[in-house]
Amino acid sequence: MKKITIYELCKKINASLLRGDENNVLTSINSLENATENEIVFINQNKFIGETKKTCALTCLTSQNLAPELQNFKNVIVSENPYLSFALATRLFASAHIKDEPKNINSHVSNSFSFISETALVGKNVQIGHNCHVGDHVVIGDNTTIENNVVIYDSVKIGNNVIISSGAVIGSQGFGFAQDSEKWVQIKHLGGVVIHDNVNIGSNTTIDRGTLDPTIIGKDVIIDNLVHIAHNVKIGNSTAIAAMTGIAGSTTIGQRCMIGGMVGIFGHLTITDDVIITPKSNVYRSIKKPGRYASLFPLVEFRVWKKISLLLLKLDKIKSLYK
Repeated sequence: MKKITIYELCKKINASLLRGDENNVLTSINSLENATENEIVFINQNKFIGETKKTCALTCLTSQNLAPELQNFKNVIVSENPYLSFALATRLFASAHIKDEPKNINSHVSNSFSFISETALVGKNVQIGHNCHVGDHVVIGDNTTIENNVVIYDSVKIGNNVIISSGAVIGSQGFGFAQDSEKWVQIKHLGGVVIHDNVNIGSNTTIDRGTLDPTIIGKDVIIDNLVHIAHNVKIGNSTAIAAMTGIAGSTTIGQRCMIGGMVGIFGHLTITDDVIITPKSNVYRSIKKPGRYASLFPLVEFRVWKKISLLLLKLDKIKSLYK
């Protein structure tokens, strides 16, 4: 377990202690919901202030502007670039975030050229194909099938009766970076992935690990080939996602949704239960009402499409004529 004083942490992440005891020891960084007294949390938006009353954490990293609103924290660390400081903190605590130490009880589950970590916990009747990688602290439930050339990174938890098709990558590093002058600093994603029972994941699909809390795939979800699911996405039970769909980070999708092929879903959105999204749609706002949604025109001749596009650009002018 990583241990570092607040004073040492501030020096390493270019921050300063606004209020509290610089000799207090921190062991990791975590989310507001799951943090313990000895862990630090990151707060960068007003919308999270209400949640701070429920956290067990005593230490927070924030901006100078938000600091006055965080009176319930014993230790308040501020930074001129809090997002960059957060990125540096995740890198510092990367090894400390793993708390469990499962042991491999099924070492016989191994095929040619596959690697299974000694700290992985593999259930009964698990089938693992050729050229697979199963990382540290992975948990795989009973009757699960991992086909050829699958990569499962550290701290991924997979339920029972799951099928992961060839070429899938589960638990990869999320696309999170903070800007420091002219370079990008990678945020280490520590949250892992949780895949519940009876999930089917298609070939060459990628599911990124969460930043602090895990990316979650609910039970009975079916995911087609070539789908990308970014960090901290949550997908509800029995949802179906067709090929070449991309879901950006921190989006929550409800239960029994049907998402067509080549759909693009923006980040930090919420899609309620029982939503159908037609193929090639772009979802740029949250969907609060069940139903069928579309965002693109049907196929037309290019000359017709060009006229429609020009009319769309002139809608404001056309509307003003009728005021």
